[in-house]
Amino acid sequence: MPWAEIDTVLFDMDGTLLDLHFDNRYWRELIPDEYARLHAHEPELARQRLFAEMERIRGQLRWYCLDHWVRFTGLDLLALKVRLERHIALHPHALDVLDTLRVQGKRLVLVTNAHPEVYAFKHARTGLGNHLHRVVSAHALDCAKEEGCFWERLQTVERYDPQRSLLVDDNLAALASARAAGVEHLRGVRYPDSRGPAMQSVDFHLLESLAELLPDRRLHAYASSPV
Repeated sequence: MPWAEIDTVLFDMDGTLLDLHFDNRYWRELIPDEYARLHAHEPELARQRLFAEMERIRGQLRWYCLDHWVRFTGLDLLALKVRLERHIALHPHALDVLDTLRVQGKRLVLVTNAHPEVYAFKHARTGLGNHLHRVVSAHALDCAKEEGCFWERLQTVERYDPQRSLLVDDNLAALASARAAGVEHLRGVRYPDSRGPAMQSVDFHLLESLAELLPDRRLHAYASSPV
């Protein structure tokens, strides 16, 4: 990594600094089960309706909006997160990387599509925000990271030089959007979910481990395993 050319590091949260296993279990298992239970007279139709809505708004801010899904499902989504909170976990080396880069003088900014209440829920259980200079939710900018307007509006709350910035994100569409907006340095994540399949990309370099971001190359022995 050409650290001499980078002043600001923009980190995604879910799947990048945090293990996506929690979110995958929550959205792929718990919420569909609870929504089907709520519509016990037609459980399979309810599941189909939920998955169809997910696909319809994928990549839009509403896909990440807690309020939208509360209205759509009629479920207390934050309360349901508590059931699985034991699965909320930082990826290996996440805090080491943040603290090391901070000492190196890099500006560390979390850029997340997560709803502010979801971020607060996860911060309370991981302390993630204590290791960052700023946290920016796409909801505050009214634009998802997959959309070009996000990177323009980000400048209104966090002045950054795209040519001297690095974005680390497991969302390939967000990486493509950032590239179109002029962000020079881009890295994806090979294992967003530590128990899930490896990601593939021909367009972006995917980190096998966050340890690859440690400026001291000797520490890259950490990077040999996804878990």
